[in-house]
Amino acid sequence: YLATVLLPGLRDLTPTTQIQVAGVLGLTALVAATITLALEGLAGLGGLGLSAVFYLVIATPQLLGTDPRLLPHPWPSLAAWTPAGAGVDALDAVALFVGTGLRTPLLVLIVWLFAAILGLVISRRQRGRAQLTRQGRLVLWRWRVVVVVVPVMVAALTLVALMPRDVVADAAPVPPRASQTNCVASGQIEDVDDLNRIARTVRGGPEFKGGDVGADTELQDGRRLMVFGDTLRSLSFGGQRFVRNSMLVIGGECIQAIVPEDHGALIPDRVGGGPSGQVGYWPMSVVAASEPGYDLVLVTCQRVRSDSSDAFGFENLGPAMAVFVVPRGGTPQLISVRDIGPDAARTDLPAWGAATAIDDGWLYLYGTANPGERFVFGFSMRVARVRPEDVLEPRSWRYWDGTDWVRDPGTAQELIPATEGTSQTLSVFAQDGTWYALSKRNEFLGSDVVVWSSPTPWGPFADARTVATLPSDAATGRLRYMPLAHPGLLPHPGTVVVSYSQNRTDVDEVVSNPTRYRPRFLRVRLP
Repeated sequence: YLATVLLPGLRDLTPTTQIQVAGVLGLTALVAATITLALEGLAGLGGLGLSAVFYLVIATPQLLGTDPRLLPHPWPSLAAWTPAGAGVDALDAVALFVGTGLRTPLLVLIVWLFAAILGLVISRRQRGRAQLTRQGRLVLWRWRVVVVVVPVMVAALTLVALMPRDVVADAAPVPPRASQTNCVASGQIEDVDDLNRIARTVRGGPEFKGGDVGADTELQDGRRLMVFGDTLRSLSFGGQRFVRNSMLVIGGECIQAIVPEDHGALIPDRVGGGPSGQVGYWPMSVVAASEPGYDLVLVTCQRVRSDSSDAFGFENLGPAMAVFVVPRGGTPQLISVRDIGPDAARTDLPAWGAATAIDDGWLYLYGTANPGERFVFGFSMRVARVRPEDVLEPRSWRYWDGTDWVRDPGTAQELIPATEGTSQTLSVFAQDGTWYALSKRNEFLGSDVVVWSSPTPWGPFADARTVATLPSDAATGRLRYMPLAHPGLLPHPGTVVVSYSQNRTDVDEVVSNPTRYRPRFLRVRLP
């Protein structure tokens, strides 16, 4: 436990999480020691050597700094059933909020501990009865130990495998592996004109023709990761032609789409009823936390269910969180999806994660809500915060009530009111010591891109100023919406690069020319 308090990266965990980490580390060490004693009792010095080789081989992925789930098969399947792999999975569950939960890896560790103790006890009894002067008798008692211990351990692990996994709020199944597509040359990106040149002219591969949202984050290796909402693919693509989400990785004058193994949405749909029978995930925001050798990327989403055959007919059911691991220079891999709260098609409930930001070890989750009142077209904004490792545990979230951080989400204070308020999805970021919220006022019906300023991530956000105009045109069917700030993209003092999504009311126009369905960019001056 002392190590979890003193070691860098662990001292910032909550006391409860520190105790859990200490318990997992202690149990893993106990299992290793007991297995070593059992092998030594069975085979003497040879058993000690076998134990060393055993742990060296199964710990190889960790020694290489690689998550076993990212290695070729059969490592992803086998690692979780080894003592080292189960220990890593248990630590993931309590400290990194990823994986399938704590129960299964703990049971795996307990089975190994029980098998080692059983082997140690039987070895002592059989060895005492054997005539050690006769090699044949010596081999015979060892086989007796193996014949008892191995079937017991296999049966116990089988029972663990058949037990239901920890239930994660009807979350979508996680695909086994994603891959990067061929590089699409982008040329140098030196200014906003280059960004718009790419959006207008780069044909791209069949995996990505057009999409909206375009929230981004920078990875530790210098690449930029962008997530998109409803995405169009070409007729030649061997998979789904329309998906609720997608991802591009940009770096070194190269753009690559990330495609899951089943060629569907990167964050897969889940069965959710309604006419389509599916619930998809619309990205809202993305944020990355750097770890040694990899980035842990959180994508906040809206759960979306189609409610008619109309392309614009849908209902939002609540927020969700998707967690990716991105090795340095490697392919992003989805490792966890979790729905936050039950499905509820209500705009008056905050969509937590409409914007996200990390500051001073805290993850800030901004929630937007519309009260459903007549002539109120904007969304109000509130904020919650949590340590990144606890984001998938809503009971660990704290909500700003105007004076303090409290447990009750119902007391969260409006930082921006719904009247003349924000869009449902927006950006909150800091620059030069000032915090900004940037959004299109009054969602689709508005035209002004507005910036609110604040001295802290929790407000007060005030002094709203218009920094650009993005009107939609009902006559031509042109829609412009969802401006998002990109403070890390082409930074320049006192300004920020902003993207905005565009679409057409006539879906056929978008299908015939998907470049019309790509974000555009502009630079605005901050107040």
